[in-house]
Amino acid sequence: MKANVKTFLDELKQVSDTNTVSIKVPSTNKKSIFKQFNVTQQKQLLRSIFNGVEGSINSGSIFNNIVKDNCEDDIEFLVCDRSAILIDLRKATIGNMFTIEDTKYDLSTLKPYNIKNVDLEKRIKVDGIEMLAKIPTLTLDSKINSKMVAEFSKLTDDQKQVQSIELVLIHEIIKYTDNIKIGEVVVNFEDISVYERVSIVNELPLALNNKIIDYITTTKKVEEEALTFDDGKIVEIDAGFLAAD
Repeated sequence: MKANVKTFLDELKQVSDTNTVSIKVPSTNKKSIFKQFNVTQQKQLLRSIFNGVEGSINSGSIFNNIVKDNCEDDIEFLVCDRSAILIDLRKATIGNMFTIEDTKYDLSTLKPYNIKNVDLEKRIKVDGIEMLAKIPTLTLDSKINSKMVAEFSKLTDDQKQVQSIELVLIHEIIKYTDNIKIGEVVVNFEDISVYERVSIVNELPLALNNKIIDYITTTKKVEEEALTFDDGKIVEIDAGFLAAD
């Protein structure tokens, strides 16, 4: 008997919805239920490989969507949640083994991500200017990524080679900036456009700029340590992350 395709797809969705795993979310310190990766999500990531820098930026947003869409709970995830959740999801979906340069590694041997080593927010003061830096949400991260890709699309290939690092860096800074205060005047970044945020960051004193970069670097270092094997090899959360071994 020939199966009705719609009925089959409904059954398939039910299987997917029940094929779940319990994962601890670092920022909430609680476990939540996540659906495993699916083929569509893998295809989205693979397509991003062919789009250069823009594809790399978009892959970050794809991972953001996977974390949010696959979770059965309503959580405002932070960027620092992403890699820890993705590692556990990959182990549940594909298995513990992960290949780096033709060598197989066991993901279960990675050190656990310790959010206690991360300042979720930090006040930075330089020359009478006070900034509140915070770990961005996945929602904000994706929003800024979209604006960044739009800016890249305006550049020629030659311009991209010269301006890529600068463009990525300034957009990373605005992701981590919650507000800036001078005297009694406070500008909340969530209340202004991305263009206005960039304009403000471009005028910041270099010393303040360097301190916010140090903050970002420190938070990312904690994440990198949790993705690094004993021999120094690092798990790259990129378009090839879901490739089967």
